[in-house]
Amino acid sequence: MNTVLISLASNTPDKLRQMNNAFAELQEMGLVAASSSIYETVACGSIKSPNYLNAVVKIFTDTDHQELHDVLKTMEKTHGRTPESKLSGKIPLDIDIVVWNGEIIRPQDWKQDYFQTGLKELEQMT
Repeated sequence: MNTVLISLASNTPDKLRQMNNAFAELQEMGLVAASSSIYETVACGSIKSPNYLNAVVKIFTDTDHQELHDVLKTMEKTHGRTPESKLSGKIPLDIDIVVWNGEIIRPQDWKQDYFQTGLKELEQMT
C-alpha cells in the first residue's frame, strides 16, 4: 500500500465547487485517508493570478505512481484544465503528487506555504 500526499488547488471563480467536486471524486475512488480543510492562499509566481483555494490530502493506494499520476491529470482535464490554463493564470483544478511513500518528489511544492499549511493541519490530526 502506497501512502501519498497530494495538493489540490483552484483559482477560478467557481473554485469552491471545483475543490468540493475533486474531494468527492477522490472519495468515490476510495482514496481519501485524511484531508486538511480548504483554505485560501495568495498566488505565487510571475503570472498575476487570483487567490487560490488549496488543500492537502493523504491517500492510500495500491496503484503505482504513474497510474495515480495519470488518474489525477485526467481529473484536471475533466475539470477544465488545459495547457493554456497556466499561461492565463486561471487554474480550474491543479492536483499534484507531492510526497510518495515518504519521499518528497515535488520539492518546489513541498516548501510553499500553500502546501505546508495543509500539511501542518494533517499532522495535528494524527
